[in-house]
Amino acid sequence: MHLKNLFIRFYKSFNFDYLRKHSEFKELNSINPWEIVGSKEEGKWYPYVQIPIDAKVTTVVGANESGKSHLLDAIEKGIAGKGIERKDFCRYSEFFAVQEGMMRYPDFGYEWVISNTTEMKHIKQICELPEEKEFSRSC
Repeated sequence: MHLKNLFIRFYKSFNFDYLRKHSEFKELNSINPWEIVGSKEEGKWYPYVQIPIDAKVTTVVGANESGKSHLLDAIEKGIAGKGIERKDFCRYSEFFAVQEGMMRYPDFGYEWVISNTTEMKHIKQICELPEEKEFSRSC
């Protein structure tokens, strides 16, 4: 199993995908329901930053302060399934707050590639899904 895509929003230096939000091209600015913040009627669209992860990549290179460590931290939190904290919230977000009880958590999503039936069986076991249960990206 390997990570295919990281979806991240409001995490450290990753606020949201400004290019998708302000694009004139329909294929770039299609709105997914999970990208709405607030109520269905009055919510606003804040698209996730999608970062494709090549299974063969072993090194991340970039200038100082370009987000390398934030990217690697976000991947680690997804693999471990823990460690996402309010203090990680992007300070450039309009939702950033310092009042107790008002601060949100950052938003994460991970898309994994399951390579074989043995991995699929282990995932079903860990998630306590029945053996006959089929699942895909849409689950």
